[in-house]
Amino acid sequence: MRAIVFDQPGDESVLRLGEVPPPPLGAHDLRLRVRATAVNRADLLQRQGLYPPPAGASPLLGLECAGEVAEVGSAVQGWRVGERAMALLAGGGYAEEAVVDAGSALRVPAALSDAEAGAFPEVFLTAFLNLFMLGGVPDGGSVLVHGGGSGVGTAAISLCREAGVRIVVTAGSADKCARCMAHGADAAINYRDGDFAPAVAAATGGRGVDVVLDAIGGRYLESNLAALAVGGRLVIIGLMG
Repeated sequence: MRAIVFDQPGDESVLRLGEVPPPPLGAHDLRLRVRATAVNRADLLQRQGLYPPPAGASPLLGLECAGEVAEVGSAVQGWRVGERAMALLAGGGYAEEAVVDAGSALRVPAALSDAEAGAFPEVFLTAFLNLFMLGGVPDGGSVLVHGGGSGVGTAAISLCREAGVRIVVTAGSADKCARCMAHGADAAINYRDGDFAPAVAAATGGRGVDVVLDAIGGRYLESNLAALAVGGRLVIIGLMG
């Protein structure tokens, strides 16, 4: 099958179209005929040699994809060949076919195109897991999400909007802040204007937020803590800073 491969780490110029063996299908797996995939930060890091895939995972890039079921493992129930599916992958999305445990696949709603579905699992599942499951944001609560214009940020805005959760985001320009507000954020703070904690306090009537979702790390710690309400939770999902 055809896939995007590279022989040594580097910038985007190292990527090329090549031929690789199709991945083997396990009893609990689905084989997907890939129609769309997406670019995530981990893909960029892996291409640069800074984020090796976990043991046993595909060496190919691609942490999510969408397409149709081409083959169903012998122990899988509830899936049929030809159904549209999108999946969260440990790797292998940049290829004509991808194999995934059936538990990591979702049916594609009719409202989503293949391209939209291909960019859905990684960011929406990340936002849902960290805000609602690990973060435990309460009904009617509030959150602060850094990088509101990112994939995870826009997914968080969408989920919070539907759940009735107030969401404050940070972004790096006035244009990005305006786009976040248009998408449904309740407040957007340009982090280049200075410390974001006072602006979060102003946006929440001085209370602070119930959950902070942070991909920056160390240099944001003090301000993140200042932005939290009493009993709030800080969830760190990256160390970009």
